[in-house]
Amino acid sequence: QASVIPRPIVLFVLTLSLPLLPQPQLRRLSNRLASTTTSSIPVDHLLLWRLTHSLHTNKSTIAPHPLIVEMAEPRSGSASPASPSGRIAQEDLDTISEGLRLMLTNDIKGADKHWEKALADAKTRTFGPNSHYHDPSGAFTFVGALTALLHGLATLQNDQLAEAQQRLQKADELMNTAKDWPGKTVVKGLCMLLTGVVMTMQRSKTQGIWNILRSWLYLRLLESEALNYEGPERSLVRSTALLSLGVFNLVLSLLPPMLTRTASWCSGLDGSREVAMDFLRKCWKEEGLLAPFAIMCLVGYQVDVRTWLGEPMSAEPFEEANQALLWAEERFPGGLVFEGLRANYWAIKRDIPQAMEHSAAHKDLAKDLPALNLVINARRASYAQANMDWSEAAQAFRCALAVYREVNRRSFVPAMCLNAALCHNMAGEMKERDEMADLALEYKAKEDKKKWDIADKWAFELAQKCKDGTWLPEVELLHVMVLRHRSTHFMPADKVTELLNLMKKIEDGTQDVDIQCKMILFQAEVLRQSARYEEALAMAQRCQSFEGKLSPDAQKFGCLQYATYIMASSNFFMGKLGDAKDVLKKLDSMSKSHHLYHPILFKVTQLNKMLGLEMKDAYMELNVPNRDQLKYAVVIPEGTTEVEWEWMLDDFSLNFSANFTSSAAGSTPTATVVQSLEQYTATSGPCLGRYEPTKPGTLIFTFDNKFSMMRSKKVVFRVSPEHLVVAPCK
Repeated sequence: QASVIPRPIVLFVLTLSLPLLPQPQLRRLSNRLASTTTSSIPVDHLLLWRLTHSLHTNKSTIAPHPLIVEMAEPRSGSASPASPSGRIAQEDLDTISEGLRLMLTNDIKGADKHWEKALADAKTRTFGPNSHYHDPSGAFTFVGALTALLHGLATLQNDQLAEAQQRLQKADELMNTAKDWPGKTVVKGLCMLLTGVVMTMQRSKTQGIWNILRSWLYLRLLESEALNYEGPERSLVRSTALLSLGVFNLVLSLLPPMLTRTASWCSGLDGSREVAMDFLRKCWKEEGLLAPFAIMCLVGYQVDVRTWLGEPMSAEPFEEANQALLWAEERFPGGLVFEGLRANYWAIKRDIPQAMEHSAAHKDLAKDLPALNLVINARRASYAQANMDWSEAAQAFRCALAVYREVNRRSFVPAMCLNAALCHNMAGEMKERDEMADLALEYKAKEDKKKWDIADKWAFELAQKCKDGTWLPEVELLHVMVLRHRSTHFMPADKVTELLNLMKKIEDGTQDVDIQCKMILFQAEVLRQSARYEEALAMAQRCQSFEGKLSPDAQKFGCLQYATYIMASSNFFMGKLGDAKDVLKKLDSMSKSHHLYHPILFKVTQLNKMLGLEMKDAYMELNVPNRDQLKYAVVIPEGTTEVEWEWMLDDFSLNFSANFTSSAAGSTPTATVVQSLEQYTATSGPCLGRYEPTKPGTLIFTFDNKFSMMRSKKVVFRVSPEHLVVAPCK
């Protein structure tokens, strides 16, 4: 009857029945069971043998057979800490804890050697099919890869990203050979997540983002399996689950509307910021292995990201950040990461002396880590700008660019040169200003580097204007401080007043409407950052009065759009919710082709969420029936220079084509195949397309599922520019 009745019930009934059996039957059953006690026999078979043998021999206790001890030990991480597997698991956790301690107290080289030794020791162990502790090799390799990546980035080594990617692939391969348990799922997901981050840093953005989203195929099991894991590795498994869920939800909550739906569709998460913060708090409060990383995210968000998104400072999040930093500083004294967070904590509280003191205190610690030294000097420059100490800011920028030059890096050196030049100019140090401008132009003249970043291209243009005597250094510096470096977020009240007076002086001293509009915008933003909302609103409304008067370059800058955001934000924090909604609707209808589009986008996303509004969704969700196809047409008007599209498949595969038919007057309509894909699989990631029409016409997108006899396919699809209308067609 075992095939009909559940096995546990059978075992339970047999166990109750055994004491009732006569001795001859017990003897025969005991001998029969004893003849089949091999490692392939289920544990309940062996336990029955022990019970019958005990009853048959009338012994209340009997020395356990080693096979029974091995097979009867609790499965899947449920071993007690006192058991052999529990002790081994604890040793592995101690190994991970020590490696993280070394890394977080700045001994990255020591951490790297630590992981090499740990991995070598793990390879000396044997893991049989009935072992109840888990091979830590994959986890050690993963954390070792993370440490090596941080070390490579911190020391600005060449090819550090490629090396990290190889290590991550090795970790993934090792996890594939391990038996299934929640920890394996977690590490595989994290390997894919970090691989995506590395690929994104290598400028393979599409595949990088796709790997980040695909990692959720593994990490989505965290909530159901890892959070409730009760084995000896709980402090690692649960801590990792809490951190991952917190980070994923937090990132998702910050995405602009055009990305939120796709990310939610891929991950299954709603992206609630409150849920994210709750996960991160639990990760910290439970003091699991990854608690320090939860603190990094928690403090970084509460202190820095919130203010950048336009939320005013308040006591509660700052106190939480302070308590989290105190916890970390006690356990990882002198750790550069936490010292940097503490310096920024004081800066956001507008206590520049404290921020400078913390920044200077850990400057010597970072001398062997060029990247961290670079960040420290760049932060020091921002703090000095906030204090309007122009000479100190210039020297900090010069120290930052010297770090890059020492390791023969070129990117961002021109940008830092011009930042230094602008500060030297404000300090009246013209000789030093010209030195920095000349150095930037030297880099421009180098023919062996063709691809420069946007910041460096800005520096080349500004350096040439400096040499020609046509630049506007005060205007450029104020732009950088207010909208790029966010130095004005750190300014004490007296320095805010001094800076506003400087902006007003520049505004009154020129007849150039473009400069006047920028000065008014910068004043409005500084007032908003200082929570002086009535003044900010009035200043932003003044900026709106320049509509129709600005040059094409000033329109491209985005003054009017940013001023509109300031009006919406000010109305919201003044409690005028209806006015804030109306202004946001106006902003949504304005041109999005300007330089400040992305900074505005993220801020408006958060403001909309606080208002409870939903932005116009750019994605369509399609269901392509089996043995059928769907077609969508987009009319391309005259003057359209570029059309882009993107679609993602939920699962399996799909045929796709994009065809363009011209509708220009006097020409014969002809169809051009722009893109054609056969059996495009979901695992291939997002499908991207682009077309540059030379004449008006119609783009036809066909999602063909005729080859599938049984399965329909789910697709998310978008076309840009957003003003183009996507309509179903035959």
